[in-house]
Amino acid sequence: MRKLFGVLAIGVFVVAGQASAAPLVSATFAFALGTLPGAAFVGVGATGTSTSNLSASLNAGTAFNGGFTTAIPTSAAPPLTEIQIFVTKNAGQTFAGATPNKVGGDLQFSGVANVYGIGGFPGGGAPLLAVPLVLGTPNTIFKAAGGVAITAVGAGWTAGTATITGTGDLGTGVATAMGANGLTPGGAGTLVLVSPSKISTNIAGVLAAFSTLTLNYVPEPGTLMLLGAGVAGLTALGRRRS
Repeated sequence: MRKLFGVLAIGVFVVAGQASAAPLVSATFAFALGTLPGAAFVGVGATGTSTSNLSASLNAGTAFNGGFTTAIPTSAAPPLTEIQIFVTKNAGQTFAGATPNKVGGDLQFSGVANVYGIGGFPGGGAPLLAVPLVLGTPNTIFKAAGGVAITAVGAGWTAGTATITGTGDLGTGVATAMGANGLTPGGAGTLVLVSPSKISTNIAGVLAAFSTLTLNYVPEPGTLMLLGAGVAGLTALGRRRS
């Protein structure tokens, strides 16, 4: 009888471990260019699943759609005055890695960044440049108009450290951003991923831009109860043996 009880308790614990996938409950996508105020987009209705601290997904969709506008000091990048960022959609991806700090992958956020010059927004004028927004995947975007040229080089996501070299007017600066993997082996917790973008301009040198994707996963109540049942079974078994 004791042996049967032990097998049942262990079986419940194993099943609980297999059912420990945690669904995505909240997500935020943020983008920061140089020292300008960052843009944040809350993923309303974003979905995905985390099965461990080495594998977590975000499904494709339009949950992060939105717009953000910030002023550019004319002393920093004349004649630019405003930048508008619009997110229109995101691809889907399972972020994975051999170790927690190596979890990452390519997942594209798409949209447009409208760059305005003097006489443009908010005065109703057309943007000087409409730069395609392609973040979170290896890419190179070039756009030029009105004497302004911008080249953006992107990369994928990592829970580790993202580094951009060659920044500043002299091209000697280094900028970094750090991700974080707070997921448990069962997949619950928060995963913070970062993606670097190197922005080269003919008027403001080389700028560092970083995207940050914050994903929060929480096990369903039924999964937590099942895990509790497994632990309780093993605890009871230990007491009977003692």
